[in-house]
Amino acid sequence: MEDTKSGSLFSGPRKVTKYDPLLKTKVISRVIGGESVPSVCRDLGITAVSTVHSWVHKARHDSEGLASTTRPKSRRPHHQPKLTSQWIVDKILKLKKDKPEMGARAMSEHLLRFESVNLSHSTIAKVFKKHKIADGDAGAAEARFRTKGDNNKQLEQQVEKEMGEWERFSRPHPNDLWQMDIMGFYIRDAHKVYLISAIDDCSRMIVGWGLFREQTAENVLEVLRGSLVRFGAPKEILTDQGAQFKHWGGITQFEKLLKKLKVEHITARSHHPQTCGKIEAFHKSIHRELIDKEFFVTQEQAVEKIARFIEHYNYGRSHSALDGFTPSDRYFGIVESLKKYISDYRAPKNKDEEKAENISIARASKLYLVGKVLGHDVRLQELGGQLSIYLDGQAFKEINLLQPLQFESVLLEETSVRI
Repeated sequence: MEDTKSGSLFSGPRKVTKYDPLLKTKVISRVIGGESVPSVCRDLGITAVSTVHSWVHKARHDSEGLASTTRPKSRRPHHQPKLTSQWIVDKILKLKKDKPEMGARAMSEHLLRFESVNLSHSTIAKVFKKHKIADGDAGAAEARFRTKGDNNKQLEQQVEKEMGEWERFSRPHPNDLWQMDIMGFYIRDAHKVYLISAIDDCSRMIVGWGLFREQTAENVLEVLRGSLVRFGAPKEILTDQGAQFKHWGGITQFEKLLKKLKVEHITARSHHPQTCGKIEAFHKSIHRELIDKEFFVTQEQAVEKIARFIEHYNYGRSHSALDGFTPSDRYFGIVESLKKYISDYRAPKNKDEEKAENISIARASKLYLVGKVLGHDVRLQELGGQLSIYLDGQAFKEINLLQPLQFESVLLEETSVRI
């Protein structure tokens, strides 16, 4: 069988002949038995005499003898400087085990945002393939539970079908516009509950939510008031034309509150859920990743699990529409600070980069918090068991987490200062 390799610029591809291991064994045995190399080559029709000489030399001087010559040669390179570091592969596998719905692109964004590791989604997809792991939602699809009353997916399918047909929009600043909507699902085949949610249009931050037995105007107002207390009032609120938000026979309590706060109420046209696309997309995500997979026994259990999901969604989950940053990053205006941090503290991802940094074990600096407090930039990060607190880019305090006594003394000191 012949293979081709690129030759010089003018000679074209170079033909490389691959010899059968049985033929190589026969040739070497005859030469070692006393026959000359040229005669054996003429007899068997082999033109590469120098190649046969190399076979015989290797068979005579290699410790494994004939076996080393006839064994199929591996094409795997002896040195792989670009091979992804094992600690990163281990982290990918652990992330995938904890969150099977996370695909290669989402994991690439997560590693860059939270581990300072710049690894392409195609490389992560290769890790998935090597370890026989399904990418994205396909791996979690079989684990879904079907609950009573949730068989009607017409709205969800309609949104997916028409996503390419409507114009996307996004407000430039947080609290310019909120979207509110209601989603229902069943608890252990017993009763239906309703998740009322509010999302910030610019950042995708969930600014308020509540789980109720009824989708009443009072419950909508409860969620709205809680959101206003925590995040202030937006300029506009976008909803559908549900009776909780708008009534053609008069003004609702919801509209009265917005009018009192001078917040403009915008309503989507009937049977057009794409207008409230961001809150619809959030409800689709929480349905697919939590509600379809969990089998809630009580409403209290559902509240606990939803609270964890939303906490992670806001603060611990990179968002593709936000260039890989979290909703809280965008809402609190710290994206530019994070970009600078990630650029300055990017972790090595292969042996070449580890060698360049003159280290033998690569481990990223973990960024735990970046934010603004009373106008000051505050950053908390950990590296090698050392927790560092930065104020306006300057080191403010360092705590060695590997020494419990020092950590406890710092806690006591901080407590005494507050008292």
